[in-house]
Amino acid sequence: MAADNYKAFMDLGKGAGLMGSALTKWAKGQLDDMAKQEKEERRERQNYEVEQRRYEEEQRRYEEAREERRRQHELTLKEKKLELEKAQKESAEAMTVQQASNPTPAAPNALLSSINSLVPKWTDEEPEAWLEEIEALLENYNTTETERALVLTKRMEGKAKAALCSLEKSQRGDMLEVRRVIVKAYEITPEKWR
Repeated sequence: MAADNYKAFMDLGKGAGLMGSALTKWAKGQLDDMAKQEKEERRERQNYEVEQRRYEEEQRRYEEAREERRRQHELTLKEKKLELEKAQKESAEAMTVQQASNPTPAAPNALLSSINSLVPKWTDEEPEAWLEEIEALLENYNTTETERALVLTKRMEGKAKAALCSLEKSQRGDMLEVRRVIVKAYEITPEKWR
């Protein structure tokens, strides 16, 4: 191929009136320019292909992650719905039994045990999100501060449980104290808490 190109450039140079060493030099210069251009085009094509593969891989990972998040979200929603239905059924059954045996209203412990079944497992990785989710859940049930503190203390593990051990028994029923100790244990600032 290079020989064919060299011959073509020689013929072209002769046609332009070049001869001898000037013709040879011109033809070699044209071949060099052509080789540089081909090399540059090859490098650009390789860079484009590498970038294209990288982009496609990122797109694939993004789509897989998005699909996984969607599946997890749907699964969590289904589980929470089932748990809520189960808790409502148990609460209704407990109230029916309570009303049949005693005309007084259901005890708060029945409510707390049904709420406890809805509370997700404690996670040290996302304590803020867990606390916000639990507080929202407990607000929906119109629980007292003491009841909220009891629910929280039963479900905590890890650093949070260790931090709660530093409280006196009388302080463990105080939601503000429980929250303060958790905030301190995980160094959650008031801005992050909000």
